[in-house]
Amino acid sequence: MVLTKILKDFRSLPVFSAFMAASSALICWTAMTLPARAQAYPDRVIKVIVPFPPGGPTDILARGLGEGFRLRTGQSFVIENKPGANTGIAGMACKASAPDGYTLCFLASTTTSVNPHLYKDLRYSLADLAPVTNIAATRAVLLLNRNIPANNLAELVAWSKVNPDKLNYGSFGVGGETHLMMEWLKKKTGGQMTHVPFQGFAPALQAFDRGDIQIMIPVTIPMILDRIRDGSSKAIMILGDSRAENLPDTPAVGDLGLPTIGFGTWFGMFAPVGTPNDRIEMVSAILRAVVQEKSFAEKYLEGGGMVSRVSTPDEFKAFLAQDYQAAGELVKVSGVTIEAQ
Repeated sequence: MVLTKILKDFRSLPVFSAFMAASSALICWTAMTLPARAQAYPDRVIKVIVPFPPGGPTDILARGLGEGFRLRTGQSFVIENKPGANTGIAGMACKASAPDGYTLCFLASTTTSVNPHLYKDLRYSLADLAPVTNIAATRAVLLLNRNIPANNLAELVAWSKVNPDKLNYGSFGVGGETHLMMEWLKKKTGGQMTHVPFQGFAPALQAFDRGDIQIMIPVTIPMILDRIRDGSSKAIMILGDSRAENLPDTPAVGDLGLPTIGFGTWFGMFAPVGTPNDRIEMVSAILRAVVQEKSFAEKYLEGGGMVSRVSTPDEFKAFLAQDYQAAGELVKVSGVTIEAQ
C-alpha cells in the first residue's frame, strides 16, 4: 500500500508529466526516422550488368563510372559481365533483375536498337528496360594489319577481290554494329572479306595480334592510337558519318563518296522496368555529373575516342526511339539476319 501511494504521488508531480512527454516525443521521432534511414538509397553496393567481357572499353568505362558513383554516394558498383548473343544475354539479365534500384545495366546500341531488327524471337524488348542516361558514343575505325598491301579503302577493296580467302575481319559478335557496318561496306564497295565473330574487344585484339584476322573495327582507344601512330597498324577509314577528333587524317564514310550510315555505337545506363522513378532520376543525375567532370572525360572518354552523350531519362527515351529507326535501316541494307537468340 505504501509503494502504491508513493507511485501515485510521483505521477502527480510536474516532473513526471514532463518525463512522459519527452519519452513520447522520443518514441515518435524514432518511429519516423528509422524507416527513413532504412529506406535511404543507395545503402549498399549496386550491381551493374555489362554485356562484354572484362578488360574491354565498355567494361573499363563502367568501372570508371562506378568509381565516380562511389565518391558521391559511398556505394560502389559491382560489375557483372554477361557477354554473348550480341549483348542480348545482358538484356535478358537486366529484364530478369529486381526493379529496386540495386541493379543497373550498362548496355549498348546493339541491345536496344539493333537486336529487335535481327532476332525474330527476342526474349526482351525496350519496354523491359527503363532508360537512365546515355553515357558515351564512339566512332569505329577500320584497322588493317600492316602486312596487307593497302593504304586506303580503294586499294583494300581491290586487293580483297584478288585475294578473297586472305582477308578476315573480326567483330564483337554476330549482328553487332561492327558486323553490320562491315557487311554494309562490302555491299557498297564489292569488297571480299570473311567475318569472324568474337565476344568482345579483348579476344578480337588478341586474334588481330596473332594474325588470325587482318581487320578489326575497334573504338579508338589509346592502345589502338599508339599502334596507328607507330605504323604497326593502318587506320583505313572511320565507319561513321564524321571523322574522329583523335584521327583527323583518317577519312569517314562521307569523305569516300559513300552514302551516310546514320547510325553509330553508344553505351547507356538502364534499369529493369518498374524501378522507382526517384531512384532512376537520382542515378541519372549522379552519372551525368560523373561524366561531365573534366578528369573523367580526359581519362575515359577523350583518350578512348569517345564523346559524352549524357541525357536525362526522358531525353534518352526520345533518342532511343530515333536510334531504333536508324538501326533498322542499317540492318536492312546489310542483309544480316539471325533466326534465333
